[in-house]
Amino acid sequence: MLSLSHFNRRTIKGDIFGALTSTIVALPFALAFGVTSGAGASAGIYCAIITGLFASIFGGTNQQISGPNTGLTIAMVAILTSFIAQSPEHGVALAFTVVSLAGVFQMLFGFFKLGKYFTLISYPVISGFTSGIGVLIILSQIEALFGVPLPELKMSFTTLNSANTFIGLACLLLLFLWPQKYTRIVPASIIVVIGATLFYLLSGSDMPVVGAISSELPSFNLPTWDNNLAGEIVKSALLIATLSTLDSLMTSLTVDSISNDLHDSDQELVGQGIGNFMAGLFGALPGGGATMRTVTNLRAGGTTPLSGILHALFILAIVLWAGEYTAYLPVAVLAAILTHVGINIIDWNFIKRVHQIPLFSVGLMLSTMVMAVAFDLITAVLVGAFIANLVTIRRLSEIQLDNIKLFTAKSAEHLPKSERELLATMDDNVLFLNISGPIGFGVARGLKQSVSKADENKTLLIDLADARFVGITSTIAIEEIIVSYQAQGRKVLLSSMCQRVRDDFNKLNLFDKVSNKHVFATRIDALNFLKQQIANE
Repeated sequence: MLSLSHFNRRTIKGDIFGALTSTIVALPFALAFGVTSGAGASAGIYCAIITGLFASIFGGTNQQISGPNTGLTIAMVAILTSFIAQSPEHGVALAFTVVSLAGVFQMLFGFFKLGKYFTLISYPVISGFTSGIGVLIILSQIEALFGVPLPELKMSFTTLNSANTFIGLACLLLLFLWPQKYTRIVPASIIVVIGATLFYLLSGSDMPVVGAISSELPSFNLPTWDNNLAGEIVKSALLIATLSTLDSLMTSLTVDSISNDLHDSDQELVGQGIGNFMAGLFGALPGGGATMRTVTNLRAGGTTPLSGILHALFILAIVLWAGEYTAYLPVAVLAAILTHVGINIIDWNFIKRVHQIPLFSVGLMLSTMVMAVAFDLITAVLVGAFIANLVTIRRLSEIQLDNIKLFTAKSAEHLPKSERELLATMDDNVLFLNISGPIGFGVARGLKQSVSKADENKTLLIDLADARFVGITSTIAIEEIIVSYQAQGRKVLLSSMCQRVRDDFNKLNLFDKVSNKHVFATRIDALNFLKQQIANE
């Protein structure tokens, strides 16, 4: 978050240079994303300005550069198309209401400290999600590159030799071949933009162009609401909020790894939320942390939020004084830039190693990618994360079950000598259940099964000396074990509970099922009690 300490001579030079460099990189992408979304080039440009400005002022990552990106653009294409089809008169206004509502959701994510949970999604899901976005962006640029929609595409000699296709493919080839060592001096995207514009002006070819961007500032519009579309508005806003959050926090983690700094995830979400809320009010695309532009800013010397603020102001200045020149910019060059982005965003590193990766992880990645392309992005993330979490819970439960030991005096070698001697005097009449470590809800079924398979014609001692957390589901499982034993006239004793476990048991009134004289502070106390009981009997 911006503070007065960021205005100092030591860092301001690097912030200015970082902002200038990232602006050069950002401009072609902002134009391309705006045109692709269907909202117009200015929607992409003002997204970079508005989200970049507010996210830098209020965000939690010092070097973050925010703006439009691939996933959000693809989502916005679907949202605009859907709302315009359902409400031709107010569809556009409803789509930008979605953007503002997404900003509100992001702010709530930050206020409720949910930032850390968004970084816990498994890698195969993220890989499939980003690869799916890559495929979608490539498919969305077919018509702009070849002049015909994808279903009608025929790789004929005439199509490939049209001026539009020629300049698009030539720019795409240059983007791949441009030497990496020159990128820091002049990005390839700037070279193809300048080259394509000169080609259009000098050749006189008839090809689609972006059109001039108005030098007037965007108009302010209050959100529009439609009760009939309320469910879709909320669902779409959650999709935008989730995508922006994932992009922003993943970029923040990248910055941390490069700068050896630590970002504030929740503050970052508040800043991005404010940016998206304002973007929707001015008819701009939703934005999020842009990894390539952020890393460019960082590498060029940007170190404080001031670099992101200057980045937004530099783009604004260019639009106000040079926006008319986009009238000569061929759409094909922007399609080439986005196709290049789409190809690069596919996780080729994962795909190249599928023969080395477990089958489940490969299947999860591919299914997430297919769902992202065939259905929608939020379905892909939710289903992928749900499956991954189920498998993770199962594996953790298997590990936790190893922390549950069921034994009698004959197999109590691990106990201290004094306790083994006490057990030896009881003629194998005690079944010992030792629970250690955190026990979650995935263990409950296994816990009941392990006890039910044992000999129930014994007194059961449940020892929790090493348990620091017992979930509600496992507490209920323990309660069912106690009730089952008592129904057969057998005794159940509890020992060695820490205060947190006692609190968990109290919530469900578990101690109502066990007599106070059968609850002991330590295991040795319980064993001494049992010895005395057996002696009396």
